[in-house]
Amino acid sequence: MADSTAMEQTTLLSSKQSTGVPEADMYKKRLERSPHDASAWMGLLRVARSSNNDELLYAAYSSALAQYPSSGHLLATFVELELSRGNKSSAESIFNNNLFNVPSIELWQSYLSYVLKANVEAGVDVPPENRSTVMECFKLVLDNVGADREAGRIWIDYISFINSAQTHAPYEEQQRTDLLRETYQTAVSIPLLRVEEIWKSYDAFETRVDRMGAKQQLSKISPSYMTARTALREMNRFWDTIRATQSNTLPQPPGWTAREVEHLDAWKRYLKWEVSNPLRLGGPDAHKRVIYAYNQACMELWLYPEVWIEFAEYYTTIGQQSDALTKLQTASSVLPESLAVQFAYAETAEKMKQLDVCKQVYEDVVATQRLRMERITEKYTHKLAKLDKRLEKRLEKPSGPDQNQTADQSSSDSDMDDFDDADDNASIGSDSDGGDALAFGEDAKLKRTAQRTARLRKAVEQRKNAINVRMEDELTERREAFTLVWIMYLRYIQRSEGIDAVRQLLKRSRSEPHGYITHHFYVAAALMEYHVGKRPHVAGKLLKYYSKDYSNNASYIVEYMNYLANSGDDTNLRAEFERYHSTPVGDTNEMWTMFADFEYNYGDLSAIDKLDRRFINKFAHESVLTRMATRYSYMDVDCVAAREFGFPYRKDIASRAHSADTRSRNANTAIDASGLRVHGESESGSEMPSVSVASVTGRYLNKQQLLAPVTPNKFAKPSVNALREYDPVVEPFVPPESPMRSASSSDYRAAPTMSPGPQFKHLLDQGDVLSYVAAAIATPDVSSFDAHPLNIDALLGAIMQMPVGQCAPSNYRPLSYMPWASRSDSGGFYRSDSQSGYYRGDRSARPFNSRSRSRGRYDDGHRGGFQARHGSRGSHRQQPYARSPSYPNDTRSPNYSDGRSAQRGHGPRLNDRSNYRGRP
Repeated sequence: MADSTAMEQTTLLSSKQSTGVPEADMYKKRLERSPHDASAWMGLLRVARSSNNDELLYAAYSSALAQYPSSGHLLATFVELELSRGNKSSAESIFNNNLFNVPSIELWQSYLSYVLKANVEAGVDVPPENRSTVMECFKLVLDNVGADREAGRIWIDYISFINSAQTHAPYEEQQRTDLLRETYQTAVSIPLLRVEEIWKSYDAFETRVDRMGAKQQLSKISPSYMTARTALREMNRFWDTIRATQSNTLPQPPGWTAREVEHLDAWKRYLKWEVSNPLRLGGPDAHKRVIYAYNQACMELWLYPEVWIEFAEYYTTIGQQSDALTKLQTASSVLPESLAVQFAYAETAEKMKQLDVCKQVYEDVVATQRLRMERITEKYTHKLAKLDKRLEKRLEKPSGPDQNQTADQSSSDSDMDDFDDADDNASIGSDSDGGDALAFGEDAKLKRTAQRTARLRKAVEQRKNAINVRMEDELTERREAFTLVWIMYLRYIQRSEGIDAVRQLLKRSRSEPHGYITHHFYVAAALMEYHVGKRPHVAGKLLKYYSKDYSNNASYIVEYMNYLANSGDDTNLRAEFERYHSTPVGDTNEMWTMFADFEYNYGDLSAIDKLDRRFINKFAHESVLTRMATRYSYMDVDCVAAREFGFPYRKDIASRAHSADTRSRNANTAIDASGLRVHGESESGSEMPSVSVASVTGRYLNKQQLLAPVTPNKFAKPSVNALREYDPVVEPFVPPESPMRSASSSDYRAAPTMSPGPQFKHLLDQGDVLSYVAAAIATPDVSSFDAHPLNIDALLGAIMQMPVGQCAPSNYRPLSYMPWASRSDSGGFYRSDSQSGYYRGDRSARPFNSRSRSRGRYDDGHRGGFQARHGSRGSHRQQPYARSPSYPNDTRSPNYSDGRSAQRGHGPRLNDRSNYRGRP
């Protein structure tokens, strides 16, 4: 499809008319509110592909590409879509317009596939002219994206295509061999994901060509290959971090979230690594890799100004000033509202003596910022006018809400909610008037109408105030940017055309709408006259002239007084102070502090005493000591205040006391049912403790408040005396399938039995507490598949009956339910019992014969373990064993798993327990 048709579809998508697909309309509304919503764009494209609506499909892709012209993924998918529909001209147009501007390997692979399909047929020899076209295509692709980490597939395809060429003469074979060797050596020197595969192929190629000379060829290129492999490992770490922190496949404006900052830092670390030249390449080759890396970063971080600026700065460091200017020109078109990009572009043009370009940049930025402020003013002025119009419309009606209002008007104007509520409330009447609300006649009707009108006007005024506050907030931000642009323009004019041109620009700035430029611009112009023009009288006149417009601006007045002080005009300085100290400007501490500093340094003592008294009377936090401490200091020398008055320490103590008081007040803050903070005392009237033990929606409560009722007048505090101790009734556990459980008690589950169990009772009778605990935990109950509960009373009774210092009876021999190990005198760990418990008996008893000298760990038949071979020093070799038929619960066998007898070798027989069971 032609580009004109695509532009028509873009206009269609941006229009207000419906697309005919409800889901697509939903995504359109989301994109109107947030043009950079990546999920909405991908959803719209998905719906468009599945809708079988060509008009919607092309409109969606055209709009997406207009919003994200650097997305190689979108371009590649659009090309595949066009080729699948047979629109080769449209696909070729996309290739021509974007291949060299978007360094996307995905797009270049689409281009290579397109050329191969057009010139190569499977199973058929490629004609010479077609082979030449494909070779040129491969060279073009590899020259642009061959250094990409993911370009290994392209290199392998290129080598395969060269190998497929038919040769008819020895010189043709030699040419093919030389070309293959050159291609191999170039590919293995690049950190590609498939570089090891290419190296193996190159090794086989050299061996096949010349087995004797292969070693020489491989040793020549081996250092470059090893460097590429090492660089690939480092590069993979950088790219893993980049992909792990990437939130969207489409470029997004910076929102400065933690994930976005981490993603940006990951890219910067990778770029810094590329600039360090880890492959130790020559100048041009190293620059080419860094430029390709920066192009990739700009493609993904399309809306980040700093990436473009750093890219241009790199061009400047390698001496390519024109490329730096071109890159910044592209960035200025991508980010027309970025002041950093525009200023960098203008300064680069100024360095290259392209003053016309520089001046045009400043003019464009001024126009752009002015247009933004005009749009903000127009938007909110329209809202205010709409409020007035609706008010007039409501007042013309007798009562009630506006029934003729359309759904679009009610949904599009969110500022009318309180207005509609006020109208509804006014139409009901005032019930608080008592008999007047029920009165009849003309007077009551007029009274209700007046009340309704007053309420509507009050609601409108409230909405207007809210709108004006929002407008002022947005305009304040834009005023700062607009003023900064004018100041940068002023500096450029002074550098390029002189101080006289500055005056002309100052006159021109007065034509801007009132309130668009802040006082900073006029202060900058006046100081430029003072420092550059060397005309202090002109600077003084400018500051005095604009002091009329900014008489209520404390910052401007202080700057004016600073200028008077620095220029030595102390008479006018004192006059300005006397003029403004009693105005709202003088209510700020800034002007007083500035004038006091001047008087302390250059005034007489009587003037200083008079100023200190006025200072103390003006501000409650000032005293004789604070004025003294300020007077007896200079710049950062304030030893009197620190050492003799202790102001820093007293300030720190006061700060800690204030923090403690704040915590105490937070602790005394209760939360009512609506979530609001209610301050009050406790029931006893005493202060509640300030220790915070819980938090409800970010508000700290203490223990006393958590136990107190939320609304004492509605819910009485529970009586502690009425509470009874908890005395549970323990009933025997009845399994669900037991006939003793009644049909009606299906939902009932009694407490489990507390008896020790018949199979474990003898353990407690013998005083074997550890074996009882281990057996009860390890052996499941066959009826419920739960562990047997422990009888705490019987357990404690058995423990209390044991002699002091004895943990187990003298004939203690634990069962297999305690698979622990004990350390022997030989320094190793062993398990001696057939049921693999503790080694029972004296520590001096050896579990094996005297030839066992191991200081490692070995096992003599523990279930799930290994059979040790003895007689060697160090760690024993282990042999697995099978289950013994004579011991169904044991994993030991009299034979090894490989069929050898257990009696072979050193050590005791496995079935002779007396040899390695310690003495009782």
